[in-house]
Amino acid sequence: MMFWLFPMHRFLILLALSGLVCLAQAQIVEQDTSSPRWLACLERSAPAIDYPAADRQLQSPGFLRLSLKFTDAGQPPQATVLFRAASEAMLEEVRWHVRGYRLPCLPAGEAVTAVQEFEFKPRAVAPITWTAPRAVQAAREDGVAVPGPTACMRTPSTPPDIWGPTFQRDVVNVIAQITFNAADAAPDVELVYSSGSPSQDQSVKDYVRQYRLPCLVPGSKAYVVQQQFTYRPYGAPARVFKEAVKLTAFLSNMKDIQQARAQFDFSTMNCPFQVAWTLGKPAVDNRVGQVGEPDLNRTEFLAWLAGLEMAVRKKEFELMLGQTVIINVPCGTLNLAGEAAAARP
Repeated sequence: MMFWLFPMHRFLILLALSGLVCLAQAQIVEQDTSSPRWLACLERSAPAIDYPAADRQLQSPGFLRLSLKFTDAGQPPQATVLFRAASEAMLEEVRWHVRGYRLPCLPAGEAVTAVQEFEFKPRAVAPITWTAPRAVQAAREDGVAVPGPTACMRTPSTPPDIWGPTFQRDVVNVIAQITFNAADAAPDVELVYSSGSPSQDQSVKDYVRQYRLPCLVPGSKAYVVQQQFTYRPYGAPARVFKEAVKLTAFLSNMKDIQQARAQFDFSTMNCPFQVAWTLGKPAVDNRVGQVGEPDLNRTEFLAWLAGLEMAVRKKEFELMLGQTVIINVPCGTLNLAGEAAAARP
C-alpha cells in the first residue's frame, strides 16, 4: 500500500515518479538550540538506508519526518513519527537506521530532541520545478525560501486500513482533499476520487481526520492539500514510466490527439528541455513541471500539456494514476492541425 501527499498550492512534499531510483536522503534539524555541541557528536553505526526492493520496482516515492529524543549517551533515541507518506518497508528501513544513532557526549540527566526528514525519491536528470500553469509565483526579494505549513503537519504513525476484501485483485486509488481551518481542529475531508469500496473510503476519511496543522496561524486562510492513497494487491502488475520519452511518443498516447490543434515554437523556449507530466485526468488535474532551470517562455506550452488526457483503459488508469513521465522536448516546432501529431526538428 502506498500513499503520498501533494499540496494544491505552491508547496511540494514529494517529488513524483521519474527516471531511475536513488537512495533515501536525510537532513537532521536540531530543535533544542541550547545544546548544539551535543548533537554535533552524533554517531551513526547502522548501515545506510536502502531503497526497499518492492518500492524500487514500482518507483514509489516516500517521505518521513521523525522526532528523535536522546536521553542516554549509550542508547538509541526514542523515535516518534511526525509525518508519514511512505510504505511500511520504507518506515522499517528508517527505524532500523536511527536505532544506530548515539550521542556519546550527552551528559547524564540531559536530553536532546531533534527532527530528521527522510525522502525516498526516484531520480530525474535534474530537479523538477512543479508550477501552476499560467501562474507566476513571486519570489521574496531576499531570496529566502519560506517553508510551507505542511512542514509542521502531524499524521498518525500507522497507515489507514484500506486493504479491503482478501480476494481483491485490482489496484484501488483514493484521493482525499484535506482542508485545514484551525490549528487544533480536525480538517474537513472530501474524497475527490475513489475506485474503492465504501469501507475503504471510510477508512481513508477516518485516518485523514486525525491530521493536525499546529502551526496554522489563527484567522489565516484555510490550507488545502490533496493526498493519494493507493492499494496494490500482492502480485498486481506494475505499469511505470521507467525512461524519458520523446514528445512525439508521449503525444501519440493522448486521447483524441488526432483532432487537437496546437502550434508551439520550441526555439523560443530555450530548447531542448525536459518536462515532468503526472497523470491525473480524468480523476483529478494533471501536474506539469519543468526539469532543471524553469523558463517562463514555456508557460503556455505547459498549460496545454496539463489539459491532455491519456488514452488508457480503466485498469491501466488505476495502475498509472499519480505516476510521472519525463518528456524530452526537442528544438523546432510542434504543429497540430487536427491531423496526426508531428514534431518537426
